[in-house]
Amino acid sequence: MEKVVYVIPNLEYHKGFLKNALVNLVVTDQRIIIAHVKREMIQKAREEAKARGDGFFKRISSGWTMHERYYGMSPEDIVNEAPENFSIPLNGIKEVKLKSGNIDEGKKDEMEIKWKEKSKFSGNMNQREIKKKLSDLNIKVKGGGLFGF
Repeated sequence: MEKVVYVIPNLEYHKGFLKNALVNLVVTDQRIIIAHVKREMIQKAREEAKARGDGFFKRISSGWTMHERYYGMSPEDIVNEAPENFSIPLNGIKEVKLKSGNIDEGKKDEMEIKWKEKSKFSGNMNQREIKKKLSDLNIKVKGGGLFGF
């Protein structure tokens, strides 16, 4: 049975020329699911936090921590959550490249997934953890070190 192994939260996904989307990458033992984050979803998470009686700061941050719920969802439910969501089978991935950004220069970390269509995801990532999780799934991972090795 397919299970969620790791979630890489709150990344920008370059959809095309001047088009970006906020996504969570959900890594299962069979595929990577690109789960789009919508404003409505963030608002719903905040309303649920308010209904639970969470404090002000916890309510505000609930939209950015909602990715944690993916660990309790089935992969099919994640894919079907939004029409823009899609998945990439692990055996269809050639390699993943990780590139460190520079906060002082305003450059974000980047992750490039090489498959039939080249896709780039950028944002704050724990590259060491991503590299380990993907390597454990036999996905070739390049970069992610101090000098990109």
